[in-house]
Amino acid sequence: MRKPSSTSVRVIFPALSREEVIQRIRDALPKLADQLPLREVTLFGSYARGRFTAYSDIDLLVIYDDPPVPDAFQRVRRTIPLRALEPHVYTVSEAASVASVLGRMTRDGVVLLDASRSRASGGRVERARV
Repeated sequence: MRKPSSTSVRVIFPALSREEVIQRIRDALPKLADQLPLREVTLFGSYARGRFTAYSDIDLLVIYDDPPVPDAFQRVRRTIPLRALEPHVYTVSEAASVASVLGRMTRDGVVLLDASRSRASGGRVERARV
């Protein structure tokens, strides 16, 4: 039986493609909107840029209307079924206080929901197209 070479390489691929991640987030948005008054949801970081690896986390900016909801972070984590999800959750007023930082973080982001640009449709969450 051959022994593995000490120079062998194990290649690990990401569990989900960029498109699969975006679709899972989109699919969860209506349920999340029932729990938080969503204003903006943006995928950013390596998944948004298409430069992710098997070890990348999935950075997601979630902004919702005031007042603060004590367990908003946990609600996002429970509702969006992605193991590597790293939500960054802010109220509108919290986001305004760090707007320049959030702007840099999401510059190359994929906007999945922007309530200021979409119209309400019978309570449904309107989503941007990628």
